[in-house]
Amino acid sequence: MTTTPALTPAGRRGLFTTNPDQRLRPGTPDKAWELWLTGPNTLLEMPDLATALMAAAEHTALAADLDDGSPLQPATHAVVLRNGYAWRREGAARSGAGVAVPTLCWTACCSVCGAAVEDEFLPHYGSADAAVADAVDRDWRELSDGRLICDQDDEAHDDARAQAHTEDAPMQPDENQLTFL
Repeated sequence: MTTTPALTPAGRRGLFTTNPDQRLRPGTPDKAWELWLTGPNTLLEMPDLATALMAAAEHTALAADLDDGSPLQPATHAVVLRNGYAWRREGAARSGAGVAVPTLCWTACCSVCGAAVEDEFLPHYGSADAAVADAVDRDWRELSDGRLICDQDDEAHDDARAQAHTEDAPMQPDENQLTFL
């Protein structure tokens, strides 16, 4: 474990510049991969990029957990270094640039027990209506207020189904009521 000279916040701005003569080198030139922890100003040697990225994520999560909001606590960041320079990913970081793209999806869950609709896997749908429709196709019960009841057989589920049955039952005409034509 080695330490590097302290950099001011303005000096750190040169970490990611693309101009080679303006780049800062906080790490060791002869070490392929290092992790620079800026708070304690420490360099940790890493065997490869994947390990360095995982360690950076762990150190960042730990720093977030330890942050008590005090203005006196030093800000700690984990920076992956390649031959002493801050590592830059090839290409721009943008949505849709990789194999996986984050999207919002829906799954159906039982309102009584919280169980999800699943077969071999947990199905995900593009809308809540599609998730509910699939659950109903699998013999789940949809209540008039939009809640779902799975096919589990116990007292809590039976009570919910009975409530749904009475809510869904058509009103019987009363012989004392007048009918309107």
